[in-house]
Amino acid sequence: MIARVDIGRVGYEVEMGRATVEVVLPPATDLHELEALSAEAIGRLVRAAASCDMRVLGYGIQPRTPKSRRLMTPKQRYDALYRAVGKAWLHFTTTASDQVQVDISRAELLDAVNLLNVLSGPIIALTANSSVYAGRAGRFASGREGLLGALGGDRHGMTPRRFASLEDFLAFICGQTCYVLKQNGRYVRYGRPFISHLMAHGVDLDAYMVHEHYTWNSARPRALHGTIEIRPACQQPPDEPLAASALCLAFVEAMPELWAYLTERLKPDPWPAMAIYRREAIRLGVRAREPVTGFLAGLVQVAETALRARGRGEEQFLNPIHRRLETRTLPADRAVRFLRRGGVSALVERLSL
Repeated sequence: MIARVDIGRVGYEVEMGRATVEVVLPPATDLHELEALSAEAIGRLVRAAASCDMRVLGYGIQPRTPKSRRLMTPKQRYDALYRAVGKAWLHFTTTASDQVQVDISRAELLDAVNLLNVLSGPIIALTANSSVYAGRAGRFASGREGLLGALGGDRHGMTPRRFASLEDFLAFICGQTCYVLKQNGRYVRYGRPFISHLMAHGVDLDAYMVHEHYTWNSARPRALHGTIEIRPACQQPPDEPLAASALCLAFVEAMPELWAYLTERLKPDPWPAMAIYRREAIRLGVRAREPVTGFLAGLVQVAETALRARGRGEEQFLNPIHRRLETRTLPADRAVRFLRRGGVSALVERLSL
């Protein structure tokens, strides 16, 4: 099996689901460069798919095919994870996200983890695009986030609290069940808290990197790259491909200002209110009841101001976000409309890249 192809600086990798390709882009200095890199990379993928009579969708979940073990890419580690996690793991066979990594310093890491997790609800509310799955309209605007909630506990989604220190964050990660470890070149089931492995074997950075890779919080640090990875956005539609990347970059650029905004609007602790809002945003998207009146618009305005201050004209990429706010409609709503007018075939036609 060919698991990955690299062409120039772009990687194309088979994801957990056979129906999903991960397009791995190189670092970009700004959103304009990212747009150019992405357009070239995706264009190449679309042409390759068309030559095989296949479609590439700007969409966050398989609209027709439900999750199944048959859809799981036959990588050895995926089979080990399926045995460790159970059926909830199979939701990864159908879902597609628009993940962005933003360069941060070590001094920014704790704030980035805390802020981007607590803001995962607004990100979902403004980027949900996976409302039709298993051949029908589902109960979530973001089916991707809603279904992956079956992983349970604090393994996926928003973290349960604000971490007081890096040590506090690492204790949280190491206290979670370690699904698999790599031994003699193969992935084997472990099934105990990762701290148990550390207590038995001492410091083991390689094992930590395997364990940490299979935790799926909405924002997580990528130690190998020096970035914060922001995960909860669905794959965006063909006509608005950079909406999620622009929003997430803007949130990182505005971290100090957004903390001040959250403290002012949701004091003393934003976590309880934002956890409730996140659950509603997964169901209702941008129409979810906000924690306070005007909350989303205020967030986006603070973030846009910080993005504009970069002086690179990147604020134009937030235009789709503003339209979604103004109309209170999302790509998820369009997907349902396409389904009702012409079935899944019409949805596929309209969302093809």
